[in-house]
Amino acid sequence: MDSLLSAINEYRIILGAIVLTLVAVLLVRKFWQEVSFFVLRIRMNLPFIGKIARLTKNPGRDESGWFHSEKDLCGEFRPYFTDVDQSPKLYDNCKSYLRKVEELGRKKLGVFGWVAICIMVFIEAMGFSYVLAGFTIPGASESLQQQGAIGIALLISGLLVALTHNTGHELHKNSLVNKVRTWWSQTDTKDPMHPNQEVSLEHDTKDDQDPAWRRILSRVDTNASVKPSFKITVCTAIFVILVGVGATYVRGQVLQAETIEVHKADIAAATGPINSADPYAQSAFPQELQESQKEADTAVADQLMDANLKGGWATFIVLAVIFAFLQILGVLIGYKTGFAGKEAETAYDFSHKFKNRDEFEAYHERKRNFISQVAQRSLTKLQAKMAERLSKTATDKGLLKTLGEGNGRTFLAYARKDNQDKGSYDVESSVERRERNAKLAEAHSDQARSSASPTQPETPAAAPELATNDQDLAEEDIQQWMDKLGWDRQRTVDLLIKQREKKQAAQKQEVSEEEALRMMEVASK
Repeated sequence: MDSLLSAINEYRIILGAIVLTLVAVLLVRKFWQEVSFFVLRIRMNLPFIGKIARLTKNPGRDESGWFHSEKDLCGEFRPYFTDVDQSPKLYDNCKSYLRKVEELGRKKLGVFGWVAICIMVFIEAMGFSYVLAGFTIPGASESLQQQGAIGIALLISGLLVALTHNTGHELHKNSLVNKVRTWWSQTDTKDPMHPNQEVSLEHDTKDDQDPAWRRILSRVDTNASVKPSFKITVCTAIFVILVGVGATYVRGQVLQAETIEVHKADIAAATGPINSADPYAQSAFPQELQESQKEADTAVADQLMDANLKGGWATFIVLAVIFAFLQILGVLIGYKTGFAGKEAETAYDFSHKFKNRDEFEAYHERKRNFISQVAQRSLTKLQAKMAERLSKTATDKGLLKTLGEGNGRTFLAYARKDNQDKGSYDVESSVERRERNAKLAEAHSDQARSSASPTQPETPAAAPELATNDQDLAEEDIQQWMDKLGWDRQRTVDLLIKQREKKQAAQKQEVSEEEALRMMEVASK
């Protein structure tokens, strides 16, 4: 321990720099989205060399009417907007996915947990790595052996942490596989144990009607026979046994060698010639007394050596037991934390920060509004700078007018068009839009059937037609209200549709009692 403390004190500057670097890396990794978005905003607005300053020099347009510079700038913000453009349906899918795979309530091992495990294993490994360094680097100096001991301890502790943690994950996965086999055997079904290949986090409802065992099987990656696997567990057990037994044996041999050396020195001192320089040694002792004294000294030295060996071996055995239980603790932590589902960790990352669906929706709405507003400000700044620059050189007034007015070239319009071009929609676009349009289409068809009936009175001419999707709304109205409210397109369209429904309902209620009687009389004829 003294050598370890001296090594830490000697290399404290280097170790401090390493620790600070690791902490900085962990913080940047945890808040990478915020850090990278902050860097993007700086890159956009730097004078002379910023992204906006460079894009103003490119006045080219494509066939859709967008300037290449505008699309380039919006493309920089698009990934960040996509990450937060999530529907509350995703929260429901995440919770449902974890519930079906029997992992709802599990957590990932946090940073502090990893640090605590690594420190404990490193301290344990440091205890015998210094002994191993003497044999790994024979003839080396004390300082070099200390450095070698730190390197060996880092290597062994890293391997032990990785193996024990993955062993815990494997045992947890095996428990789910055993649960699948048990539930399958308890049912009367003749279906083979095949997973539902259509199941994913986005399409979590595909197996709502499947039995519980198939829901787990569809979300856990297993072998073809759907049996537990113990490959990592066996490798970990072999490695732990070899390290524990080998380290204990090496410690014992070093202890025995040191004890023998001390014992030899004690025997030599007890049986050596009498110091002639000692004034009290001038008188000759009887030979019998000298022999008796030598035997007593030898017996004491033997007893001391035996006690040292027994105490040392007992200490090493206790350390070996602590080492074994420390590895068992690592396995238990791996068993209780982490996920075996294919997309369970992703579902946990999306949902664990929020208590309910409303918190999830409010959080992502704030993020969407913030990113879209920042992107729109940058786009507006680019358009203003381009208009100012082209006003001095351009000869096409239509081009200047198009650039100044914008004509719907907003960041949200770009994001919507990008989704349409790729043919992909997120959970909000693909699920909620279909549900809303289906509901409105049903109401629209009911209205059409009622108007086509010969016994039904005519619909008042002032009643507006019900919109079934955003194509029935005027693009100018949508853009105008988006600018006034500061909302995204989807939210604005939903509000406009609700406003039309409310207006139609109000107009239906304005029919007077006399008009209603007349309509009934006409219908009864």
